[in-house]
Amino acid sequence: MNMSKFLRTVLACVTLAVAPAMTVLAADEHQSLEELRNTVINLLQTLVDQGVISREKAAQMVKSAQDKAAASAAAVAKSDEGAVRVPYIPQIVRDEIAKQVAEQVKPGVVAAVVSEAKTEKWGVPGALADWLTRTRISGNLTLREEDVIFAKGNRQSFIANPSNYFNYFAINNAGGLGQAGLNVYQNVSEDRARFRGKARLAVDSDISESVTAGMRISTGNTGDAVSQTQTLDGSAPYQFGLDHLYIRLDERNSQKFPWLSMVGGKFANPYGTPTDLIFHKDLGFQGFAVTGRKGFGDGSVDQSHGFVTFGVHPLQEVALSGHDKWLVATQLGTHLRWGEGQHLRVAGSFYDYFNVTGILNPQDSTVTNYTAPTFLRQGNTPFDISNSTIQSTNLYALAAKFRLVNLSLSYDLPVGRYSLGITADAVKNLAFDRGRVDREVGHAVLARTKGYQTEVSFGTPTIKSRGDWRGLIGYRYLQRDAVIDGYTDSDFHLGGTDATGFYIVGDYGLAERLWMRLRYLSSNAIDGGTFGVDTVQVDLNTQF
Repeated sequence: MNMSKFLRTVLACVTLAVAPAMTVLAADEHQSLEELRNTVINLLQTLVDQGVISREKAAQMVKSAQDKAAASAAAVAKSDEGAVRVPYIPQIVRDEIAKQVAEQVKPGVVAAVVSEAKTEKWGVPGALADWLTRTRISGNLTLREEDVIFAKGNRQSFIANPSNYFNYFAINNAGGLGQAGLNVYQNVSEDRARFRGKARLAVDSDISESVTAGMRISTGNTGDAVSQTQTLDGSAPYQFGLDHLYIRLDERNSQKFPWLSMVGGKFANPYGTPTDLIFHKDLGFQGFAVTGRKGFGDGSVDQSHGFVTFGVHPLQEVALSGHDKWLVATQLGTHLRWGEGQHLRVAGSFYDYFNVTGILNPQDSTVTNYTAPTFLRQGNTPFDISNSTIQSTNLYALAAKFRLVNLSLSYDLPVGRYSLGITADAVKNLAFDRGRVDREVGHAVLARTKGYQTEVSFGTPTIKSRGDWRGLIGYRYLQRDAVIDGYTDSDFHLGGTDATGFYIVGDYGLAERLWMRLRYLSSNAIDGGTFGVDTVQVDLNTQF
C-alpha cells in the first residue's frame, strides 16, 4: 500500500472521530467514538515517533480532518434536520484498516517492544520459579589433537645415565623401583600423538544481593592434581570430579564496587596470578580466602584500587597425625585504570607451605609415609624415605622446603579495536636449605630456586565471534626447586619444573562462541640429562 492511500485511510478515521454531528449519539456510542479518536491520535503519535511522518504533517492532517468534518456536519444538519444518524463502518473496512496500519507500523514498533521486553524480562518472574531467575548454568568444552615430539639427543643421554629419567610418581604408586616395571622411567624418545578432551559444567546461584553459591563438574584424570584434560582413546570410561564447591560473599558500595570478598570451599585461584608459573590455570584452591579493596577513583565498579588477599588452604589432611599439609598465602597489589581502557596490575605475593617436605622413616617402618606427596610430576629434588632393607621398596618425597616470594605485572593497552598485553611473572624459593637437602639426598645438590615467565600478546581482547583473533608469544625459565612441580603448568615440558623454552599461541574465532587455538611449546631441561621436547596442540573450544 502506498503512503498516500494510507494517509487517506487515517484521514477517514479522523473524520469519523471528530465530526460534530456525533454529539447526537447515545452515550455508549459516544464512548466508542472517543476510544476510536484516542486510538487514531495515538497512532499518529506513533508514526511521528517512528519517523514515518513529521509532527507538522500530523498536526496538518488533524486540522484538515476537523475542518472537513465540521463542514460536512453542517451540511448534513441543514439537509436532514430532525434526523438521527448512526455511523457504521463495515467489518471489511475495519479489517482492511487494521491490516494496512499493521503493515506500516509493525517493523519499528515490534523491534522496540522486543528490546524492552528483553531488558525488563517481561513475564519471566511470573513464569519461572524464583530460584531459576537467580541461577546461571554455564560450561565449556575442548577437543584437542596433541603431538609430542622428543629431541634426538634424549635417547643417548638416557642410555648414558637412566637414573636421570626416573618416573617418581609411577614408582611411588607401584611401591618401588622393582614393582614399577616399564613405568620406572619417563618416556623421553618415543613420539606420541593423542586425542584429548576437557569438559566443564558450572551452576552458580545468587542467594542474596551479596552471597553467591556455586559448583562445577569437570573431566580429568583424578590422579592428577591440576590437569582437567583427559586422553580419549576408549580404553577407560571418562572420569569426572567436583572441582568447584563454594559460597562467596561480595560486599559492595552503592556504586557496586566490591570492597570486600570472601570465599570458602573449593574455588578458582583467588590470587589472580597472570601466568601458570606457580599454579596451573586449572588448579582449584581449597579452604578460605578473603580480599579487601580500597578504591581511589570515582567509586564505581571499574575504579582503580589497591587490594590485599589472605588465604589458608589445606593440601592434605593426615589421619593420626598433627602434621597436616597447608598452604598459607598473602598478596598485596594495585590495579590501575586510566585513559581509554588501559590497565596495569602489579602484585607481590608470599606462599608458605607447611609439612610438605619428606621425613625419613625409621628403618623398616612406614610411620612417615604420609610425608610423601600424593602427586608428583617431574623436576623437584626427591629422596627415598622408605628406609627399607628390601631393596626394591621405595617411596620418594620432596627434599626441599618451599616458601615462595612472587612478583607479577600485567599491562593492557587498547590499540583501536585490538589490545596489546604484556605480562611478567617471577618467583624465588626462600626456604631452600642446601645443607639439609644434601644430607637427605646423599650428595651435593645445587640450589636451583628461581623462575620467571614473560608474555606479549596482541589481537582481539576476547575471542567471541567469527573473525576475532589473538596471538601470543612467551618465554619460561623455571629451575628445579623454585616451585612445587605438582602444582605448576602440566603442558610445558610435559609439566613440572627444571625446564626452559618458549611457546607460541594463536586463537581464531570460527563462529559465535566457537574458536580454535593452536599452541606450539618448545622446551629443554635446565639441569641433569638432555631432555628436549616439542609439543603441538590444536584445540577446538566452545562455551555456553
